[in-house]
Amino acid sequence: MKGKTMNLINEILLTLINGVSHEHVVDMGVIIILTTALLFVDTTQRVATEVLRYNKDNDRPNTALNLITTLVWYGWGRGKYLNKETNKSKRYLMSERLRGDLLIKLCVQYPAWMVLSVIFVSLPDIPIPATELYLDNLFAFVFMMIPFFSECWSIIENLRELVEDDLIDFNKVYSRLLEVIRAWRGNA
Repeated sequence: MKGKTMNLINEILLTLINGVSHEHVVDMGVIIILTTALLFVDTTQRVATEVLRYNKDNDRPNTALNLITTLVWYGWGRGKYLNKETNKSKRYLMSERLRGDLLIKLCVQYPAWMVLSVIFVSLPDIPIPATELYLDNLFAFVFMMIPFFSECWSIIENLRELVEDDLIDFNKVYSRLLEVIRAWRGNA
């Protein structure tokens, strides 16, 4: 029984692998690299948001020293801020949301979308009438792109959180950036 099951699994895997073109493998590789880069940006942004939120909730100004000490030490524990609903102190950099989201993305969601892409590209071609497109390839492409767009949306969501929660004063950042540029150009 075990041998028959293994043979069936091997046949299914060989059929899937043989149905995947070299171009699709290359496209998936590019998407995986781009998604990984966006995931790094998203995670860095999420950590920065938690650092800024810790400083805001604990009435610490966002000076360079406070940002560094929060990132290295204070942000990993519980702050003085109490959640009004649960009356518990909040965890910031070690929050369940931060860890759970990253684990689910890397180990479940994104690999599942890539496997679905491989399955659909391995299906027989189903032409879409009056076009040169195939339905199976279209679905495979959409499934392959979902992790990339998901990371783009996550980055936008993090930026909105920064703006809406007033964690960063973008006008002040912009004016300081202009000062640095003027000083660098000698127009100060």
